[in-house]
Amino acid sequence: MDLFFAPASLVVYGISSKEQNVARIIVANCLRWGYRGQIFGINPTTRERSVDGVQIVRSAVELPVIPDLAVLLVPAKYVPEAMEDCGRAGIRRLAIQTGGFNESDEEGKAHARQIIQIAQDYNLRFVGPNSLALADTASGLCLPFVPSYPVRQGGFSLVTQSGGLGIFLWNLLNNEQVGMAKFSSIGNKLNLDECDFLEYLGSDPATTVIGLYLESVNRGRRLVELAERIDKPVIVYKANVTQAGSRAAMSHTASLRNDDAVLDAAFERAGIIRIRHLHDFISTAKAFDLPPMRGRRIMVMTPAGGLGVAMADLCEEHGFSFADPGADFYEELAGISNAGIIHLNNPLDMGDLYQVDRYASIFSHVLASNEVDGAVFASQQPNMPPGGSDVFTAMFSTDLTLGIAGAVRSSGKPLALALYGDDARLSATKNQAPVPVFNGPEEAVSALYRQMRFYGHKAAGVSVPDPAPWGQQPEPASIWLQQHCGPVGEDALQLLACYGIPVLPATVAKTADEAVRSAVRLGFPVVLKVVSPQILHKTEVKGVLLNVEDEDGVARGFVTIRENLRLYRPGAQFEGVRVAAMAPAGHDLFLGGLQDPCFGPIAMFGDGGILVELYQDVERVLCPASLEEIIRKIDGLKVAKIFAGIRGQKPLDPIPFAQSILALSHMLVNHQEIREIDINPMRLTVSGQIYALDARLQVAARHAPA
Repeated sequence: MDLFFAPASLVVYGISSKEQNVARIIVANCLRWGYRGQIFGINPTTRERSVDGVQIVRSAVELPVIPDLAVLLVPAKYVPEAMEDCGRAGIRRLAIQTGGFNESDEEGKAHARQIIQIAQDYNLRFVGPNSLALADTASGLCLPFVPSYPVRQGGFSLVTQSGGLGIFLWNLLNNEQVGMAKFSSIGNKLNLDECDFLEYLGSDPATTVIGLYLESVNRGRRLVELAERIDKPVIVYKANVTQAGSRAAMSHTASLRNDDAVLDAAFERAGIIRIRHLHDFISTAKAFDLPPMRGRRIMVMTPAGGLGVAMADLCEEHGFSFADPGADFYEELAGISNAGIIHLNNPLDMGDLYQVDRYASIFSHVLASNEVDGAVFASQQPNMPPGGSDVFTAMFSTDLTLGIAGAVRSSGKPLALALYGDDARLSATKNQAPVPVFNGPEEAVSALYRQMRFYGHKAAGVSVPDPAPWGQQPEPASIWLQQHCGPVGEDALQLLACYGIPVLPATVAKTADEAVRSAVRLGFPVVLKVVSPQILHKTEVKGVLLNVEDEDGVARGFVTIRENLRLYRPGAQFEGVRVAAMAPAGHDLFLGGLQDPCFGPIAMFGDGGILVELYQDVERVLCPASLEEIIRKIDGLKVAKIFAGIRGQKPLDPIPFAQSILALSHMLVNHQEIREIDINPMRLTVSGQIYALDARLQVAARHAPA
């Protein structure tokens, strides 16, 4: 991968002296950026021997050296021929910028299949197609065909599916004084994808922060594994999360949509910082230019009292607690206050502290306190009338950035500087400041929160899945699954029992007399439920009777359920009635799972019953999971308040529910032919027991051996 970003030599296909020739821009960009490697051009149809001083040949075999990298910017129908030319000459790394492949029509899809095969035949690795390729501020490589001056060198590396958006972001980074290390526009990612670049950038010494703009995630498990292993912050903006975005993405980079809730669960597991606004790439990168915030105790400072109130709201909404640097600190400040009418507290209203030369000392004392984990200072730099010698001109014109930088470097703690004001003055301040400058307190507080969350996640370590709970029986489960295919209803409870998920005793009765005998054996009261292969949602056909208390009730209930099925679903097959023991009172929960095409087995759980789809009080975990992760996610559910006991109700122990989730997570890993499973309800009782009361699943069809 080093040779993609710092090739000793490169060749550009499609270059000519025509005024509108786009390939010439690539060469010009590399020269502006200071690229020092050899540059060649290839154009099979030209008689020109050089363009802008660059030697031109008709085929790669005519080159005096074998270039480390070839850049292909020719029409899509000529790309396969150019790739074969590279392969024959021994060039093994390519950047294919041309569009018109699998994001376009059937002809483009055929070209896509063709270049994938050529890459396999010649052992080629390529970035693209439909991309702006690569840039590296250290080597001076700049392959995008948009004219560009060199950008500020720094530690932020960007991987983007959209080349145009990538250029937009790198200009924004540069304007905000966030330096760039490497740029990768991966387009349709038919060969190299975000995982390949993430793995490389994770060990790249020039990269300190990694940003990803993605329209699809194909190797989700690999992405999670890499992000867990890398100790650098990984920031992801995932587009293509709506129907409109999906339509646009298919015609842009041929990207299929991912399940957004699964993405959230996966990113949380990996410690990936997911952002929802493009500008958050910039603000989050700025936060990582500051030392780590290791705890939640924050000090808020501003010369505007109302701004302090607004910032207090922001901090509390983000889960910060307000630090107390101690009585001595406030007593010292009282000695330099002007009118002494402002109560000194946190948030600290500095509007009465006119001695601006003391601000650096205040910042130092705040960050030196053992009771403070980090701070934010918000002020303004308005366009003041010239020549003023009043305290307000001094307050809003004094450069505080050196004092802030000194306090930050001395303490090893972050102080986020947020400024409003005149655009020209702010731009000048950002350009010379030794610390990042945030565009207002909202940006500063949010970015500091993301930074704190990242370091907290890394300090906690990688989530290690717990072993399967005792008593699981994968072999009987496999035998059961071999005997079933397609949708399965309540019989799925038999499978759950193989994995130690408690179920109540039950039998299927084909006649009313059999139902009565079964109920007597189980003991009253009992539950009666319709058994029909066409009916998965029994309540929709009035196929469930609860608390049936005697033999006559069972006999009548059998007939009622059979007639309800005939009435509400004519033609449905009636196979009998399931007679089950009545579950003890408790709260109904939901547990389910699926095989996600990108992230593999996923378990879902939350509040249950008939309103689960309405309230959507559901969390997700990648499987297998750890009990600690499951319990933490249960605590985040709204239903967790019920577990704690509300309005005089007895509390419920969520551990049996967590253990059932853990068991299901192993089931989904061990038996990936289970495409979907839905256990609803699961009854959690006051006595600490849990029972799966109903279930359905989808078993994948098995193909006969060839």
